[in-house]
Amino acid sequence: MRILPVIARLKARCALLANRVETAKSLTQLSDDEIKTGLPIAFVYATKDGASPSDLINKTSQRVSKRFTVIIAAKTSDAVSEPIEDARDQIKSALIGWEPSATHEPIEFIGGEIVNITGGVTWWKDSYQTFTYNRS
Repeated sequence: MRILPVIARLKARCALLANRVETAKSLTQLSDDEIKTGLPIAFVYATKDGASPSDLINKTSQRVSKRFTVIIAAKTSDAVSEPIEDARDQIKSALIGWEPSATHEPIEFIGGEIVNITGGVTWWKDSYQTFTYNRS
């Protein structure tokens, strides 16, 4: 899965992230400056590809799943705000139903889960998928 179009989409559509969307270099390490002034932030990485068997003889026609994950770091919720949920809502709105290219089906949400809560920062990951075809 090519993730640069996903990153561009999130930068353009998620005001809460204020262009703080990157490829994942580390899943739980940010500098002190980023944690103090740069939250929420999102990291995108390709997760898994899979394909159905081809039903053709001497040719290939496979539906291929392309999965990717968005890791979000945000301040931990308090009595008046839920920053992680606000960021998740914007990201889902930007991605679900979007077709990253003419050869991809619309993106679907797979699921999400907590990664970590530490130092007043909540880490969450949401997974998405789209499908394309291998044909020969």
